[in-house]
Amino acid sequence: MDVTIDKKLKDLWKLQQIDSRLDNLRAVLGELPMEVSDLEDDIAGFETRVSHISAEIDELNHEISGKKNSIKDFQRLIEKYDEQLNNIKNSREYNAIIKEKEIAGLEILSAEKRIREFERQIELKQEVLVNTQNAVSTRQDDLAFKKSELVEIEKENAEEIEKILLDRSSSETKLEPRLHRAYHRIRGNVRNGIAVASIMRGSCGGCFSKIPPQRHSDIRAHYRIIDCENCGRILVDQSVTGIAAVDEGKFEKTTRRKVRLTTK
Repeated sequence: MDVTIDKKLKDLWKLQQIDSRLDNLRAVLGELPMEVSDLEDDIAGFETRVSHISAEIDELNHEISGKKNSIKDFQRLIEKYDEQLNNIKNSREYNAIIKEKEIAGLEILSAEKRIREFERQIELKQEVLVNTQNAVSTRQDDLAFKKSELVEIEKENAEEIEKILLDRSSSETKLEPRLHRAYHRIRGNVRNGIAVASIMRGSCGGCFSKIPPQRHSDIRAHYRIIDCENCGRILVDQSVTGIAAVDEGKFEKTTRRKVRLTTK
């Protein structure tokens, strides 16, 4: 059974009113959901950084442990060389052992220098680690506060939102797929989410551009769905919206004032 253009327009207008109510309720939340999401991202990033810094400190401690073991090995070699010097037979052997002992001593000095460098790196990284952990703690406190605030606001509006969503689901099923897609495409392209706009004193209720008389007449005739030539919104007249012409004029003035205040 074919649905009349009049019925399609009324279904579109009803869905728009439902979505506008939802938009208004969600606006009450303000920036809270985004702030919560940003804080969660920050915390995840800082926790990853903490993990990386901790792994780097562990690696440096492992390097220090390796250098300390090397020092012990070279010290044992030096002790061995000292014992060998007591049983030396000629100057050539003496010079060779002294050379090996000097090399071992240099290796010990080099290892000790590297240990000091590693310890300095650990000290710097631990400072960064503490600062990062403090940042995590601060953001976790902020997140807990924001989440509790968000839950409280959502709780206050949950019942009304649930009822509106049921109405919305029922209204959406009445739209044919093509209109459904067009409606959501337009909503996604306009800033205020108004895909279906009423005519206000001969102008589009969405962008306030003047509607040519013939186009205005075509809209009232309901023989096809007509959009605004300027913004692309679907246009409906007062027989669809049920808004009296005088009320449309008042609504237009109020809306224009809000737009001017918003754009300042």
